[in-house]
Amino acid sequence: MSRAALSRLPAVPADPERTRRILVRANNWIGDVVMIAPAVHALRRRFPRAAIAMVAKRWVLDAVSGNPWFDELIEYDHEGAHRGLAGRLRLARGIRAQGPVDLAILFQKAFDAAALAWLAGARTRVGYATDARGFLLTHPLPPPPADRHHADAFLDLVRAVGCEEIDPLPSFHLGERERAGADALLARRGFTGAPLLVALHPGASKGPRAWHAERFAALVERLRRRHAARFVLIGAAGERATLERVAAGLRKEDWIGPEEAPGLLDAAALLARCHLFVGNDSGPMHLAAALGVPTVGLFGPGRPANTAPRGRPGSVVTIGRDYPCAPCRQDFFRECPPAPSGKPFCLEEIGVDEVEEAALRLVQRG
Repeated sequence: MSRAALSRLPAVPADPERTRRILVRANNWIGDVVMIAPAVHALRRRFPRAAIAMVAKRWVLDAVSGNPWFDELIEYDHEGAHRGLAGRLRLARGIRAQGPVDLAILFQKAFDAAALAWLAGARTRVGYATDARGFLLTHPLPPPPADRHHADAFLDLVRAVGCEEIDPLPSFHLGERERAGADALLARRGFTGAPLLVALHPGASKGPRAWHAERFAALVERLRRRHAARFVLIGAAGERATLERVAAGLRKEDWIGPEEAPGLLDAAALLARCHLFVGNDSGPMHLAAALGVPTVGLFGPGRPANTAPRGRPGSVVTIGRDYPCAPCRQDFFRECPPAPSGKPFCLEEIGVDEVEEAALRLVQRG
């Protein structure tokens, strides 16, 4: 977005001296939680006296537990206590019971987020005028351009309330407990001092978004044979079969699986100790970049213009083909046929040589 376009964003009257409580509605994806970090940091600086409350689902709250920028973490149990209209009203009453809300910043673009802020009695409600929710916002902002990076779109929301950009790079908070736990695990497994420790995330929210497990396995074999690499495999419970295919050619002493660091913060602390990350367009990719790990992000249906990981200069490489049908995301194979492998052709064209070369360039540079 150009400087002229930014100047046309409506200014929201929000006095730091009078703003005592801010409600933040976060998205449901860990990658988005990482990408809102610069905006939340700017919000904290602009409103130092305000209590900032985040409303989010449990796994999102787990990701920000211990983060000093938040004063309250409010779980949105959409399948349980807060299900349906009665549940939403219960959640809104709980928010109001903790005190009046002066300002709501809605990073999530859904109607539900605006309805909750309205029900909670937020005096000023700022968000994008999407999902037919503009009438619920006191200050509806025009939706960001299609090519706007998500992190910049999040920053635009807080710019509207007078925040200045503190640092455009995302960050992720880890406590000493998690860091010490990762160090102890690496020492126990004999990984301390490994010449090359590589984190891999071969999974994705949908199978067609993930690069081939067999190509991850080929990359693993090359890095092990040529560079004595050892590996940290990251994945959810449902990705176990994929992880086993990737690690099929390794000895158990050469890799650490997700069952050894089952919590999100534990896995993030382990990831922070790695020399390199290679993975699909996903939450772990954003975590790696935010933690300062040299990151290779593999893009098929998604678009780096919107969701490329952001890290320090020279520490991030994205590989993709940026086909005109991207981002097809969850609506696969309506605009293009699948390759024989069952993957989109935008992923099919990414070869092991290309990924290995990009990974080694990052390692040498780092």
